[in-house]
Amino acid sequence: MRFKTARFSHFRNIDYCELNLDQRDHFMFGVNGQGKSNCLEGIGFISALRSFRTQITKPLFQKGYQEFVLLYELEHENLGHIEVEIKLSGNQKLLFIDGDQVKRMSDFIGLFPVVPLHSGDLMILRGAPSERRRFFDLTLASVDTEFFRALRLYSKSLIERNRLLKLKSESSALAAFEKDLARYAFVLTNKRTAMIDRMNEILTTIYGSFSEHSETPRLKYEPNVLVEDSSAYEQIFRENRQRDQLIGSTQKGPHRDDYSLSLSVGGAKEYASDGQQRGLCVALRLAQAKYFEELLNIKPVLLIDDILGELDPKRTESFWAACPKDLQIIASGTEYPKGIHERNWAIWDVANGVFQLADSI
Repeated sequence: MRFKTARFSHFRNIDYCELNLDQRDHFMFGVNGQGKSNCLEGIGFISALRSFRTQITKPLFQKGYQEFVLLYELEHENLGHIEVEIKLSGNQKLLFIDGDQVKRMSDFIGLFPVVPLHSGDLMILRGAPSERRRFFDLTLASVDTEFFRALRLYSKSLIERNRLLKLKSESSALAAFEKDLARYAFVLTNKRTAMIDRMNEILTTIYGSFSEHSETPRLKYEPNVLVEDSSAYEQIFRENRQRDQLIGSTQKGPHRDDYSLSLSVGGAKEYASDGQQRGLCVALRLAQAKYFEELLNIKPVLLIDDILGELDPKRTESFWAACPKDLQIIASGTEYPKGIHERNWAIWDVANGVFQLADSI
């Protein structure tokens, strides 16, 4: 997959811009606060109809506006030359492919894989379990519609069970929701287990190019409870009703699962150096890109948002060496990209939300 053009209207600090992205690799250059990251954020919106920088919608609208429009032209392995339009107006989200409205999210997820690499990725490693669940759930939902559906329905059933718990409802009312909750929970657990095995294999291969020593990473899925079938989940929910009613929320289930990343020194969150942690997060994103390509048979686009200044020179060189040469890359930074693995960049000068294609570096 490759972007041909991207147009933004009233998105963040961008009043209007039209980017010709026909060349494979593009670099957004400028000092901080000019709109480089906003541009990458707008491009990345096509992947899951959400920002990779924030879960809050309000900051995405240009000041004084209640609507923004994102329009893309792409060359796609399966769909050919295609146009995608995304419009957010207040709380309403509209999506069109070649002029036809897409009404179901499940029909869209996974069609346009984009992998962002940005400073916030450190929270996957350093943050709360919810950060890791979000990363891996978005990864899996992008390639598996059954998982996406189960995750959505599990979340709805969980909200309803928690509501009934707070109301001190009778056991019969809770049992009705627990049956569905257990079925969806078992799907989530099974699919997370299968996904993590393959992701671990890919991560091990990629991280080897970032490491100066033998530091084989290990990615592990840590379910909140271990079960053999959905009826075992039902039993867990039933046995914990009284405790859950006292607390007012469901304490057991896949919504409390976690993942761990470790190196030879021990848990990466606790024992890895800052450089090792950053290298591991970058390798995890590249592993995500490889996983998308394998499962979707679509080459994802890499968005590299001003992260290379956070890596030491060796890891920066290792990063460019590990980047697949056949993927489109759209990057940003306050310094021009350089090194022995330098690509043929089209350079864009960015100032105050305005993008100008430079003649040369």
